[in-house]
Formats: sequence, structure tokens, C-alpha cells
Amino acid sequence: MTEQNMAGTANRPVVTIKLASTSDELLHCYMLRAAVYMGEQHCPYWEEYDGNDYSASHLVLYVDGEPAGCMRVRWFATFAKLERAVVLKRYRSMGLFVPFIVWAKEFARRKGYPRVYVHSQHRLWQIMERNGFYRVDDKVFHFSDHEYGAFACDLDIDGKTLPTVRTDPMVLNRPEDQLDMPGILEQSTDRGASNPHAAWAENRAN
Repeated sequence: MTEQNMAGTANRPVVTIKLASTSDELLHCYMLRAAVYMGEQHCPYWEEYDGNDYSASHLVLYVDGEPAGCMRVRWFATFAKLERAVVLKRYRSMGLFVPFIVWAKEFARRKGYPRVYVHSQHRLWQIMERNGFYRVDDKVFHFSDHEYGAFACDLDIDGKTLPTVRTDPMVLNRPEDQLDMPGILEQSTDRGASNPHAAWAENRAN
């Protein structure tokens, strides 16, 4: 789930999608949003960086290792909101937007969310509808100088594979987008419960 290689042939670029999990990867997301929303669409800084970045997950897309696209995901009780999705101008002819949305939907589905929700600019409405999204209502609204509509897409949740409180604890310790792969903490299980800090704890108690 971490990466998606979309290269069909040896001479095509390698496209990778993953959860941004390092400070550098987060900076890549912020840089891409600045280039597209502030640089191209002239969105004011304070409207683009709206205070929600530290309560969200960020997805990043690379073309041959070069930052090319990003998306922000915020988690509500019954749905995941996909937002701030951009693809850098020089990569837009590659058809990356739809695979990026598909990856994000699968990420949300694997986390147990039955629905994703987006505020889509009017120019993208037909694309959203062709890819499983439907209008939530007929309301049209505006922010940052663009016209939007609310769309949702229902996801097919397989309850047998979703994490629960009874899931193996070590599985729940894994990175969010790598629940099907052994994590770094699982390597530490070979050491057993040696408790190297026991002496420290005893000293503190005394």
C-alpha cells in the first residue's frame, strides 16, 4: 500500500505514491501547494495554509523521485475529506490525478472509512463523476476565488480486514500505510522484555 509504481514500460517514468512520513516529504507537499495554489491560482498564503495541516495526513506523489503532486486528508467520524490535491504543471499531461485519487480512496478504505468527501472546483466535476463520485447536494459555494461543489464517494468496506482493538498489537504499531508489512518495532521483539530501563525506574521510585 505504501507505493504504487505506475510505469508500464521500461522507458516510462516511475511514479510513486506514498504517505508523507518525514519532514522532507511534508516540505515537498507544502512546496507543491505553494507552486500551484499560490503561484498559479494566486491564493493568499493565509488561506492556503489554513491551520489544518498538523491535524491531517499528507500524501505525496513522485515522478522518477521528483516531487510532482500532493494531497491532504482530514479524518472525520464517518468519512475522510480529500483536499489540497495538486499536480505540478509540467506533469499534468501524464494523467496522474485520477490514479492519485484512486490511491487516496484505497488508503481511506483500508483505514475503515466508508466514504470519502471532496470540495471540487467546477472544472473537475465531470472527472469526479466519472470516477465514482456523486454530488452531495445542489449547493454551489465559493472560497479563495473559485467555485466549488461537494462530492462524495462510497467505499466498499471489508470488515474482515479492518484493524480493530483485537488486531495483533504489533500490526497496530506499523506505519499507517504499511499495515500489511512488518514494522521496525517488530524487529525489536527478538530482544524480549529485557527492560533496560528497570534500574532507572527503581532509582526514580526511591
